[in-house]
Amino acid sequence: MVDLKGKPFYLGEEECRWVEETLKGMSEKEKVGQLFCEILWDRPGDGPEMLLDGLEPGGVMYRPFPGKKMWEYTKRLQEKAKIPLLIACNLERGGSGGNGGLTDGTYISSPMGCAATDDPQAAYKLAEVACREGGAGGVNWTFEPIVDIDFNPENPITNVRTYGSSPERILRMAKGYIDACRDYDVISTIKHFPGDGVDYRDQHLMSSVNSLPAEEWYETYGKVYQELIDYGAPTVMCAHIKQPALCREINPEIKDEEIMPASLSEELMQGILRKKMGFNGLIVTDATQMVGFTCSMPRHLAVPAAIERGADMFLFTINRKEDMGYMLNGLEKGLLSRNRLDEAVTRILALKASIGLGKKSAVPQMERLSCLRCPEHLAVAKDVAERSITLVKDREGILPLDAKRIRKIKMVQITNETLPENGLLPEIELFKKLLEQEGFEVSYFKDGKYPGENYSLAEYKKETDLMIYFANMKVSSNQTTIRIVWDDFLGEDSPKYTKDIPVLFLSFSNPYHLADVPMVGTYVNAYACNETTVAAMIEKIMGRSSFQGISPVDPFAGLWDARL
Repeated sequence: MVDLKGKPFYLGEEECRWVEETLKGMSEKEKVGQLFCEILWDRPGDGPEMLLDGLEPGGVMYRPFPGKKMWEYTKRLQEKAKIPLLIACNLERGGSGGNGGLTDGTYISSPMGCAATDDPQAAYKLAEVACREGGAGGVNWTFEPIVDIDFNPENPITNVRTYGSSPERILRMAKGYIDACRDYDVISTIKHFPGDGVDYRDQHLMSSVNSLPAEEWYETYGKVYQELIDYGAPTVMCAHIKQPALCREINPEIKDEEIMPASLSEELMQGILRKKMGFNGLIVTDATQMVGFTCSMPRHLAVPAAIERGADMFLFTINRKEDMGYMLNGLEKGLLSRNRLDEAVTRILALKASIGLGKKSAVPQMERLSCLRCPEHLAVAKDVAERSITLVKDREGILPLDAKRIRKIKMVQITNETLPENGLLPEIELFKKLLEQEGFEVSYFKDGKYPGENYSLAEYKKETDLMIYFANMKVSSNQTTIRIVWDDFLGEDSPKYTKDIPVLFLSFSNPYHLADVPMVGTYVNAYACNETTVAAMIEKIMGRSSFQGISPVDPFAGLWDARL
């Protein structure tokens, strides 16, 4: 059963009594409601109270919201909820940035940007900003730190969302993040168990696979999870990722077709996390609308099976009434046992008690919103940018730039983001403006001519002293690749004339672009695309600030020609 006084809950007598009495006072339907963590978008018609109609969930996750609106929604939710809610957010890049947080919060950097400083204090500071700003909006649970290992440069999800490819560095950074969460009474989550970063596919679109042999898994992912569990991580998110070797270790008779992703695997949740690793905290599934979950079992069976096989909370619903009905029906038919129901709800209540939700207001003072993008938080973003930007190579000695030596610059934008009407990222426009303030003549490649039948390379060279590539290819869900796609099959916008015109390639969101531009001689990784990083990049390439970043991954992606 659940050890309420032990790691990671550490509840006192009063908190234990609140958990036990609250559980006793709940009906079965109320217990089933607690199993769900719902999702709330900032969309017209998506009022918060609708989530409390019928079965009241145990938690809600916010997608990006303005801080004041988030606070208002928290107030409305918590005042109506019978049991205080866990309110979650993806706070992986500070108060803003990435795919969660506050739209008006402070974007510090990506996890890999923090890791490039090689200083756990950077991860602590990022999490401190995340907890202060998210907490001001009412968030008490963050689905971070991400502790996946970025082994495969082709993985479309991990990338800069990770702390890199070294388990040791990941552990240092993750502990820094967890420490800040503890200091600010925000629950942290280590994810995505059993570990992303091996496969080149996306668990949002299928059940992906961590294919490492068991021995290698224990030396890498296992080491990370075991040490962080021992460190007191309160929550583990189980992903829609299969780990065949571990499943066979727990159940040697298991057939290939019976191997489930962690979110539905008794072998991984109960056999590895609970029994082998001794995890006493809360297990939450990853988002259950993902294909990796929906394709694994019929949904009416998968919903109760996720809890019966070891998860304590079910993340999101497709149709709220239908999915909750599946859970209730599963309980009635014995697909979900009452023992597992009580155990799961006990952990949910214990998690709430561990941050004082049983005895203090779950709604922060509105005045706390004044911390959003405050000078102190902006200074953290500036410091991380200053210490993380990494010079990978400068073969031709282009850097530092000098407007007297190199004056005419053509810029090429590479991005997979949705663009404003003018077709340009705000960050590249800022970068162009800052270059012009340095005395350079800057134009966009897309606005001019390129060598062909009616325009010679010699003419092009007279008008171009340097090509600068501004790359912001972000990792995101629902994709299968983060490779560069040029405008045409001959790559007219690619660095094809590197032997004729110097090229500076600046990557703001992906450390592996050398795989697609190995011919480039001067290459810099920045790990985040925001105003702070753009300003810091200008200082670096102008030579007023040294490059301090230490790459958390192999930026050459294992390719010998990329090093040339």
